[in-house]
This record gives sequence, C-alpha cells and structure tokens, in this order.
Amino acid sequence: MARSAEQIAQTLEEDLMALKHDPSQPVKAHVDDLDVELRVVGKSKTPLGDFMAEGGGWKGESPEEILRILRETRAAGGSSEPPKL
Repeated sequence: MARSAEQIAQTLEEDLMALKHDPSQPVKAHVDDLDVELRVVGKSKTPLGDFMAEGGGWKGESPEEILRILRETRAAGGSSEPPKL
C-alpha cells in the first residue's frame, strides 16, 4: 500500500523522535519500497564504565585476568588497548 509524501514525512518525524528519545537503539522504517534503518553515528553507544557496570561485579578475577579478557576482546574486534594498572 502506497503512502502519501505527507504520511511518509510524518512517519519519519516520529522515527526521528524515537531515535532522539533513545539514541542507543536504531529505528527501522519502511519508505516506499525501501526498508531503512536510522541510527546515531559518531558517538560511542555506551561509555565504557557504564558498559562494565551493566555486566555486574567481577567474580574474583585478578587484574591480570581482566586485562587478558579485555585484550582478547580487542583482538576479536575491539578498538583500543586497555589502560595500564
């Protein structure tokens, strides 16, 4: 079913409002024959401290073990060297 340009614009405005409400979550939309995804770029999704806090407390790992985990994660696609302790 085709939508008018006014309906598409209104829907895209609503999608942008949803993206502004929660920039960490991409928004999917269907415009004419296109499925599109809108997302915020250029910012880290979650600050490192918040990300680590979400994972809960460490379960007795030593600092060396934590650094090993971080290095393995970086090798698998992470972006920066863990800080020196």
